[in-house]
Parts: sequence; structure tokens; C-alpha cells
Amino acid sequence: MSTDQGGGGTAGSLRSGPPIAPEEAAIGCRNVTKTFGRVTAVDDVDLAVRPGEWLSIVGPNGAGKTTLLNILNGFYDPDPGGEVFLDGEAVTDTPEHYRARAGLGRTFQGLELFEDEDVIENVMTVRAVTECPNLLSALLFYGAGRKTEAENMRRVEEILDYLELWEYRHSKIAGLPLGVRRRVDLARSLALEPDVLLLDEAMSGLTFDEKYDMIRFLSDLHEQEDLTLVMIEHDLEVVTAVSDRMVVLQKGGVLARGAPEAVTDDPEVARVYTGVD
Repeated sequence: MSTDQGGGGTAGSLRSGPPIAPEEAAIGCRNVTKTFGRVTAVDDVDLAVRPGEWLSIVGPNGAGKTTLLNILNGFYDPDPGGEVFLDGEAVTDTPEHYRARAGLGRTFQGLELFEDEDVIENVMTVRAVTECPNLLSALLFYGAGRKTEAENMRRVEEILDYLELWEYRHSKIAGLPLGVRRRVDLARSLALEPDVLLLDEAMSGLTFDEKYDMIRFLSDLHEQEDLTLVMIEHDLEVVTAVSDRMVVLQKGGVLARGAPEAVTDDPEVARVYTGVD
């Protein structure tokens, strides 16, 4: 069984202190395995992300990275025996929407946006679902709901301004370039006002300048809002520059973990990425 090593290495960030248990983490898991038929996508993984930490999960295609995020946010259930924790609470058996309301945000590698709606409508949809989980609530609290709607709009406009999306606010998603769409996806996640944000290749397909902008936004959120980030990313240069700690997955299991400099210097990690000893 792989055991989380907290900061790991000798060059860990000040955020990555001594090891903590998954149930003490901002988000974590223990003994998590996920099989699909005869395929083991995630193999006995333990993880503990400290509050305010930026953890990056890397590895080759098919290593189980997205499956692990899907387990953390409740899209998949782990195999029996696996446990998931959010802010010290066991959430293994709770659905996605509960975890979202408890402070867990998520972006997706394949963008899940409403193509025929504009940017504001896409982001407002998330706020509306959070505030009015069912039709009965909306009917019973109609007056309060109108006040809440105004507050939601104010918050959404703040997010769009922060992510430099204001000029696109009335633009349909279908006509926007990929870089802008990825920022809209981030805006929707931030509309939940999360404490922990899961990022599934949020910079995939972006140009150098678009990556720079995304890193700038995320770094500011991480530092100024103390937002806990768990990021899947293939660009090791980006990962090394921004992460407090790295975890490398290979064939569903943890191959290495620790400070970025220590992990990228690991010969086995280099072999997995380059195919050369």
C-alpha cells in the first residue's frame, strides 16, 4: 500500500509540513481502488492534501489520474474498503452535489459547458443550483429568492471581472475560443465558492500566453484566497514551477511523491516519462 509522505524530499514547500492523515486533510482518501471489469484504473491509493496546498498529480496517459479525481468529487464510488474525506468529514457515500455544497469545486478536461447559452448564464446556473436545490424551495422562498438572485449576479460579475471575461459575458459559448472556454469553466467552479478545487488538465490545448494567464489566475487564488488546489497537468515545467508537492501515478498506483524538484529528479519518474533509463 502506498502511504502519503506529506512534504516529501528535502526541498518541500513551507505549506507541505509533516505528513497528515487523510481524515485531517482538506481533501484525502485511503485505500482507494477502482476497477472496471478486469482493468484496475486506481490501485490502493492514499492521499492527504493539506489546507492551502497546491498538489499536482502527473503521470502518463492511462495512469488513473482522472479516475482518482472522479472518486474524490463523487462521480465514481471507490471499490469496497476505500474511503474519501473532505475537510475532515467522511464523504465516501455522499453524492457529488453534497460535496459541491460542502466546498469542493471541479473543472473538467472535456469542457461541460452549455454551448447555446452565454457566459453569464453558464456561471449563474451553478449559483442557482447551489441556492435552490429544488422547485419547492424556489416557490416557498420566492421573495428571498429574488434578493438571492441579485446577490448571485453580483458575485458572478465579480468572478467574470477577476478572470478577465467581462467582454465575453453576453457571448454564446459555442463561438468562443478554447482559452476563453477554459476560463469560463474555471469561473463556474469558482461560483461555488469552493475551499478545494480539483483541476483536470485546465491548461490542455492552450497557447503559451493562455497558459500564462491561467497560471496567473490560479496562483492568485492559491495565495490570496488560500484555495487548496489539486491539479492534473502534463506540462512538467508548469507543475514544477507552481506546485507545493507532486504525486506521480503509474498504472493506477503511486510511483513517487514529494517536492517537485525531488520527484522530477527521480530516475524512475524520468524513465516513465521518456522511456529511457
